[in-house]
Amino acid sequence: MNRKKYVAVVLSFIMAVSMTGPLMSSKVEASAVKSSNPVFKPAALNKVNLTSKSYLSVSDVQFYNVKNDKVVYYTVTIQNNDTKSLNLMDYWFNIKSNTGEKYPIQLLGLAEKKDNLIVPNTSKTFKIYTKVNSKLNLYNLSLNVIKWDFSVPGFERSIGKVTIPTTYSNVTPIGSYKNIQDGDKKVQTIASSLQLVNIADKLEAQMTFYIRNTGDTTLLLNNYNYYLKTSTNKYYQLESEIKELSIAPGENKAVVLYAKLPLTASKEKFQLFISSVEGTENKVELPVGYYAMMFKSKLNSTVAAGKPGLITVQGQSISTQVNNTMVDTNSEYHNITMTYKMENKGKNPVSLPKNQYQLMTKDQLLYPLTIAEEVATELLPNLSKEIVLTASIPANTSLDGLKLVIKKTKEENKTNDYLIAQYQVPPTNTTTGSNKTTYVSKQGVYEVSMSGVERLPWDKDDLVNTKVTIKNVGNKMQPVPSLKPTVWLNGVKLDEKLVQLLDVQGEVGLEVGKSTEYILTTKVANDSKFNNAKIQLSEIIDGKPVNNVGYFVVATQDTKLPIVKSNEYYLANQPGTKASLTALDSNTYIGKNTNVINSVFSFKNTGDRYIQLPQLKAYYITPDSTYIPAQVNSVEQEISPNGLALLSINADVPGKYNSKDLKLMVGQGITNGKYATGKDKSDGYVAASILELPKENNDKVNLFTPIDIRPYTFKINKISANKSGLSNIGEVKLDFNYDLSQYNPYEGTNNVHKLVFQVEYNGKKIDKVFEINNGSGTLALGDKVAETFMINDIAFDTIEHSGFTLNIYDEVQGARKLLISHKVYSFTS
Repeated sequence: MNRKKYVAVVLSFIMAVSMTGPLMSSKVEASAVKSSNPVFKPAALNKVNLTSKSYLSVSDVQFYNVKNDKVVYYTVTIQNNDTKSLNLMDYWFNIKSNTGEKYPIQLLGLAEKKDNLIVPNTSKTFKIYTKVNSKLNLYNLSLNVIKWDFSVPGFERSIGKVTIPTTYSNVTPIGSYKNIQDGDKKVQTIASSLQLVNIADKLEAQMTFYIRNTGDTTLLLNNYNYYLKTSTNKYYQLESEIKELSIAPGENKAVVLYAKLPLTASKEKFQLFISSVEGTENKVELPVGYYAMMFKSKLNSTVAAGKPGLITVQGQSISTQVNNTMVDTNSEYHNITMTYKMENKGKNPVSLPKNQYQLMTKDQLLYPLTIAEEVATELLPNLSKEIVLTASIPANTSLDGLKLVIKKTKEENKTNDYLIAQYQVPPTNTTTGSNKTTYVSKQGVYEVSMSGVERLPWDKDDLVNTKVTIKNVGNKMQPVPSLKPTVWLNGVKLDEKLVQLLDVQGEVGLEVGKSTEYILTTKVANDSKFNNAKIQLSEIIDGKPVNNVGYFVVATQDTKLPIVKSNEYYLANQPGTKASLTALDSNTYIGKNTNVINSVFSFKNTGDRYIQLPQLKAYYITPDSTYIPAQVNSVEQEISPNGLALLSINADVPGKYNSKDLKLMVGQGITNGKYATGKDKSDGYVAASILELPKENNDKVNLFTPIDIRPYTFKINKISANKSGLSNIGEVKLDFNYDLSQYNPYEGTNNVHKLVFQVEYNGKKIDKVFEINNGSGTLALGDKVAETFMINDIAFDTIEHSGFTLNIYDEVQGARKLLISHKVYSFTS
């Protein structure tokens, strides 16, 4: 590969990864976009001839301050161009200062005797180092080459020296590559700019170091150490994100580096310093290279509110964003909830790390954020995950300038919880949510939406329900995902035990384009005030919520229930069940202190199978929006297809109300997350509507006019008082003849009524109560049925010629409605 093409390849790599450093930036670094990036080489130093054809050269000279000592390192290469081997045992070296100081040296790379023999037309590279005066510069030093010669005094003959000019620099300039050759290691490197961010009481330093293997074998670079070096020779060690760095030939790696510095270090000038640790038992740390550093603008260290940012995870680009911030404030705390979205922009799956999440105020105060639900740890290409984060901070803390801070999870006995990214938290007054999302899983592609919020009374609490629709938008049949909801109302998370997800249709699989419905229901205090609900749905796999399906925001203020006119019907459809409810009549029954409202309905099985009719829950609604619990008198037996049941609903209401003042709210009962049937005890209800009641008939009819008492029709044919054959004074037998028929399309009925015959005379009232069609002693079905009841009152003898008033009442739960009032004069002796 020619140099121009090679540099282009490396540049394209740098341009790609420079956007995915530890902190997000919308700008690509200057060092990564210039097409003229040079490869840095220190200035060439003079060579020393060992023979007429062989020579010594120095490729690099570096200082390294180790434990308060200043050590100089020379990288030396011996090139043997002779026809016979060159033995380094014939030579020696020392280092001198221009002030006359002479320093003994040590060698690295010539550990064994065979290393000293350089065969013809080969070279040998090794290091010479020694501790020098801390005040010296490189140009104050020279490397002296000596040949052992026993013919001269002291046996040392100086054959040359390598001097360093004052302009010499071994620091790789900003934007330049550095080639590193260390034995069989050949790599090309470049450093990103340095990002310094204030987090609480620390200055977090972050940068990326880019490495390309230009050799022919896979390299392990685990022996590299990374430091930030100050102009005052302080070294702050950087931690590598990659613990085991292996690079194949031609492969590129981006190594993210972190460090925590004192706040005072913000005014320092830094260089990146790399060293390698050599040896096994007696390890020594050798300098590899210095790099000039450029500071990255702090404006790019924080992702702007509502904007996406990129991070790298296992070499893959992950697009991230903070969405849907909510704050609920009470006297003690701001309760804050937000979502953090991650989307894999790479080509390979990544395992998401378990990071720390913190909320930082503008005063640099840190508060922990809790993950509401665990999500799957693997993120596939082109897929996204959302996690919900919550925190509580003191109510007197300003909400201006909040930031989401993400750090590595600290390992045991370490301080490596370094900053990964930070985001400006969107203000709550600009938060918007969606009620629809597309969810992709291993099982298929779904469109999930929410709609139809209803708030319903429930004893001393309220129920809040919303409809969840799941649609198959894939290209084949897909299973219905198992879901778990988490709900926040105005930012306050609800107890999971109070939230249920009702499977409305009971579908197992969905054909292409088909949908199924759930109803999410939860309980709140009836005086709770909130204007929105935030809902997270998670897919459950193996009993655990592992994938975040979506995050929804639905408005809850001004929720209105559907209204069913008195001539329309209410649908009560459930999995395997279809039914409709039609109002027939509604009546007011007068009690001693309260009234009873009784409404009668026809409940029809509109399906094609025998079913138990859905269990209903009902409330009467007064003009001032008071909800009065009602009793639903349903039937438990199964009803045939198109069959009818007669159902009554009644409630005690204040005496000032009658049927015309009220409306009826009806919903379908649920228990343990399923629709209730039969004798199940409901723990909630859903799908409510407001039913307008039929106009009450209060017309008084003639004694001999048929009257409807659903499901019966009752008619008096004649009535008389008879004393004949009675010996006791005041004893009178009241005889009447009646017709009682039953309108009989109903397969079941639980509408319990009684007829009360009341004889009224001289201010006195005597009642006789008859049950209807309920066995012996009750009013029986038939035509011209004779019935009698006795009155035993002396005062009754005095009205033989003046007659009496007969009142007939319909009675429900001890309260009565007057049907007939008739003056009876027929009195037989």
